[in-house]
Amino acid sequence: MNFLSFLIAKRLHQKNNTTLLISILSKIGISISIFVLILSFSALNGFQILIKKNILSALPHGIIVLTKKSILNWKDITKKIRFIPGIIYSEPYIFMNSILLKNNEIKFFNIKSFKNIQYIKKYFSFQKKLFNFSKLSHMNNNEIILSSDLAESFSIREGDFINLIILNKKINFNVKKVKNYTFKVKSIFYANKISNSNIGLIPFTFFQKKLKIEKKIDAIELYMFDPFQAEEIISKINKKVKQPLFFYTWINNYKYIYHDIKIIKTIIYLTVFLIIIISFFSVISISLRLIDKKTKDIAILKSIGASNILIQLIFFFYGMRFIFVGNLIGLITGVITVVNFKKIMFFLEKIFKDTCLLKNIYFKNFLLLKLELLDLVIIFISTLMIAVITNWYPSYYALKIGPNKILKEY
Repeated sequence: MNFLSFLIAKRLHQKNNTTLLISILSKIGISISIFVLILSFSALNGFQILIKKNILSALPHGIIVLTKKSILNWKDITKKIRFIPGIIYSEPYIFMNSILLKNNEIKFFNIKSFKNIQYIKKYFSFQKKLFNFSKLSHMNNNEIILSSDLAESFSIREGDFINLIILNKKINFNVKKVKNYTFKVKSIFYANKISNSNIGLIPFTFFQKKLKIEKKIDAIELYMFDPFQAEEIISKINKKVKQPLFFYTWINNYKYIYHDIKIIKTIIYLTVFLIIIISFFSVISISLRLIDKKTKDIAILKSIGASNILIQLIFFFYGMRFIFVGNLIGLITGVITVVNFKKIMFFLEKIFKDTCLLKNIYFKNFLLLKLELLDLVIIFISTLMIAVITNWYPSYYALKIGPNKILKEY
């Protein structure tokens, strides 16, 4: 019966100009809506990856602060949390204020420690050129890595020497005997303009040997495979360590980024689906118009024994054909566009290279399209569910046609 209803629905297709135009516009509207939805989801997925890779990579994803009641020191805690799933690595967190002195000019900025040179590669994510990390393999205590913003402020280059005054409550300074530390600029990383523009990186051994504050370290920084699961991982650490500790995550300071991605994705999803529903109404109008023209055929089918289910399925499949085709076109074009996005942008750049159309455009610096299979499944299933609901009324309307009354008129 289902196959029969599908064949009849196919034969009912009207070929007049008005219906054809409405059906084409309906398919175009549905396919464009699906296309926009796929691009929007892909752009938000890509934005989330870029945040994780380029911004959050330069921030501790979590910080553990020891309290006076904590029995364990930072070394003990790093050993305990070493094998907790989701954590890439942990190390002591030393973050101090300092004053940079050069050419009779001063600037307040932050200095941060690092133990393993392998884990500062994240700071070089925005480099304009390929960076040779081999030159950072051996760093001395008196060497520093600066952000490009600091270097530009003082016209500092690699190999220059700078003087620093380190300010921190853990170090007791005599105002009359403030000590300057001379550092050689080992390298300069290109700042991301958000989280690491005012920072310098110094080897952990400097803080051990020169400042002798190893025993006074009360904070540990954590880096995780998925920064968006920071709160869950911190909860696991709290259960395992069982010590009076303070916990912070990047979400505490950058909570707006974390929530805005979800909110924007929901808004786009709802907005585009409202557009899709509007497109579906044109399909309903086509089905209702067909029913009005085919009342005689419906009456004949009922008079020869066609069941109500068969009548409903005929007009249900008739409306679903338009929606399914539009949905499929939108999905295919969306997937092809996302997969070949870089080639398309390269082609556009090549064509419009002499115009200002693509100059200084956002995608060059911070746009990535990432297609998720789950998003495609959600879009496809959701549109089909809406299609089923919207096509229910025309098929129900067809059942109200009484064969006796209609056939008497003929």
